Amino acid sequence: MRFVSLSLVAAAVALATLPAQALELPKRKPGLWEMKSTSGEGAPPMVMQQCTDEAFETQMQKMALETSKTMCSKNDMKREGNTITGSAECKMGSISVTSKSVATGDFTSAYKVVVNSTFNPPMMGKSSDTSVIEARWVGACAPGQKPGMPTMPNMPVPATPAPKK
Repeated sequence: MRFVSLSLVAAAVALATLPAQALELPKRKPGLWEMKSTSGEGAPPMVMQQCTDEAFETQMQKMALETSKTMCSKNDMKREGNTITGSAECKMGSISVTSKSVATGDFTSAYKVVVNSTFNPPMMGKSSDTSVIEARWVGACAPGQKPGMPTMPNMPVPATPAPKK
């Protein structure tokens, strides 16, 4: 599970950051998004849903840019139409991560991100990994679901506590 998490962090850093003057990343359409992520051979996909809005998207891109500045010595991105390609060299603790990524889609109805990463030294015995994130817009957020709040499909949205009097 830790390997999947670190690979997905590498994917997020590789795709969510870039020199501010070079390219503005697309923001997802507000509402509920379902994301399926796989990492490694034979690993079962993880599926989650997340509510988003303009403010949450802006906050996530700002956090990713700040993370990239501290973790990555290189982060190059290029956009052609609905395709964004990138390459990054980052450090996660004592591990150097080199990633090549391709994101395709319109970010209003669906997108797909493929990230090929290498790890030096190998992480949990693996020197490379491929992460794939496939996302699709589902519709409006569930009642009571706040932007950024992730849920697993077929599980109820946590109740919002009543305001204190």
